Amino acid sequence: MLRKMYVWNEEDIQFSINEQTTRQIIKMRGKIEDSAPTGFALLGYSGCGKSTSLKQLFDNIPQVIMHHPDPATNITQITYLVVSCMPNSNFATLYRQIGEAIDNALGYPEPVYELMITKKCRSLAEKQLKVCELIEKFSIGTIVLDEIQLINFNSNKENSYEGLLGIVNKTKIALSVVGTDEAYKKLFGMLRNARRAGEYINASAYTSDKEYFNFLLSMLLTWQWLDKPIKKEQAQKLSDTLYECTGGIINMLIWLYKWIMIEYLDNRSKGKIVIINEKFIKSVSKKHFGQLKGAIDMVNQAKVEEMEDEQILMLAESDKNKYEMPETNVENLAYESKMINIVIGKVHQIYTDVTSDDIARYVRQILAEDEYHRMKPTEVAKEVVAIITGSPTRKKRRSSSKAPASKNICDYISNT
Repeated sequence: MLRKMYVWNEEDIQFSINEQTTRQIIKMRGKIEDSAPTGFALLGYSGCGKSTSLKQLFDNIPQVIMHHPDPATNITQITYLVVSCMPNSNFATLYRQIGEAIDNALGYPEPVYELMITKKCRSLAEKQLKVCELIEKFSIGTIVLDEIQLINFNSNKENSYEGLLGIVNKTKIALSVVGTDEAYKKLFGMLRNARRAGEYINASAYTSDKEYFNFLLSMLLTWQWLDKPIKKEQAQKLSDTLYECTGGIINMLIWLYKWIMIEYLDNRSKGKIVIINEKFIKSVSKKHFGQLKGAIDMVNQAKVEEMEDEQILMLAESDKNKYEMPETNVENLAYESKMINIVIGKVHQIYTDVTSDDIARYVRQILAEDEYHRMKPTEVAKEVVAIITGSPTRKKRRSSSKAPASKNICDYISNT
């Protein structure tokens, strides 16, 4: 359990001069030694449906829950807060917005906790501590920062994402973020930030799925204001043009489709006959979304590059047998490396002009036939010398201690 409930009476910690009142205080505090929970990072193209998805998610969760452990005790729990970040805002503004979000969640018509943060707290550190106090007071589960890329992160730790992590560490609240791809580098550029930002959810992933795009288009075609409705076969021909003009982004698709219907009705009212084809769609897109063409082109280019990368990976996967190194046993590698070093030292005692690479190659040839590692370094060294001199060694014959010493040069290699 990340938080523990603390209950005490106000008179136990604070004395009132004018009146002797007792008020019960309840806070949920996290244990400082516990790890902080992680939220999520929902990032993607503008208009891809991030905020709408967030709304649908939280519509299924009560924001405020009143707990009554006993008839005399009321505990207010706020399950989540959603804070919409302001353009170029600093953290003083962000903390004020958290207070405002608490007021809205509790249904206060006038600012209470917003003023508590802005008026009674002068420094940024005081505002941060007050936010921590309110998180503990209302047992807030998660704070979701929408449009996170708009916050002005700077080098000051108090006015940076690390400043928010200080709140997370103290209160054990889950911090979640929603924003465009611009926020990715801000959040995931450093490991400690990426770890706390939680699981990265690519909100734009569906825009690369052409089959899903066709499904969205079929849903839109349910509503038509045309004399001759667009049929399924015709829609398939128009799909590529609509995809090119919208980048597969659902918001762009809806708006472009709406303007296609409006332009059709406008032309019809003027007695003009309009055919819904590729040319007409592009003309409507240029008229109403011309300023977005550059951004859409960048989205489409990014998808083309992503598809090319996937094709390269698929080809590499199919040809992996050509490029993969053969499986090796770690113990065999260690034994081989140790044997090579010993033999190089022994052989260089006699043949200093033979390179280490050549000796290593000879050793590997010999060890390839020694499957059970029975050969000693001296025996391997003799085999290497035999290869160098071109005189293969004979099978070693057991001899008595009185047998005369061999004249073979291999016998001069030290047995140590």
